[in-house]
Amino acid sequence: MKNEFAYIFELFTLLLGLAVAEMLSGFSGVLKLRARRKAGIDPTAHKVKIGWLIPLLGLVVLVDLTTFWSIIWMGRDVLEMNMLTIFGVLVLIGGYYLVATLVFPDEPELWPDFDTYYWQQKRFVVLAMVLINVSAQAAMMALGGVKAIPPEVLAEYPLFMAASLITMLSMPAMLWLAFSKSRRVNIALLVFIAAVQFLYAIAALGVPFAN
Repeated sequence: MKNEFAYIFELFTLLLGLAVAEMLSGFSGVLKLRARRKAGIDPTAHKVKIGWLIPLLGLVVLVDLTTFWSIIWMGRDVLEMNMLTIFGVLVLIGGYYLVATLVFPDEPELWPDFDTYYWQQKRFVVLAMVLINVSAQAAMMALGGVKAIPPEVLAEYPLFMAASLITMLSMPAMLWLAFSKSRRVNIALLVFIAAVQFLYAIAALGVPFAN
């Protein structure tokens, strides 16, 4: 089973790596745009307002992509090498790649205000992430990849237990984010979702059943 998982995981990491590269390319484009604006060598760059919404959304997607690895890793003992598994991986990670391509505009100069682009793409990006995460977690539960942890064992790691409870708020926060039209609420939710993921990653250090 482990050898079969190795082949599946190679496909998974290849596709997910492309999505991560797309996100990093988006951040790179923003930094280059700011550099051109600061140097005064690109007249159109001065007309572009980047703001906070798009970079924060990009951070959330990037963090979610990295934590998504752990969901598939939980299935290392239950995933089998067959066409259904391969198709499932392609659908999920292909969806993530599509999401990654929509976070940053391909031609930033055409968007004088990045916030306008954010409000056009945000709902699709966030709801797609919710659907992908829920589908992957449901698949892992159905296959038996998610193992129940006895309360007495979990109690030995209070920080991890607290972080796990807080992480459960991420999904309601993402649904709220998808439909909220308030700029301040969107910024607060984006910061919260990213911070929760970082908190969980730190709390999971040294916890044997979290890896």
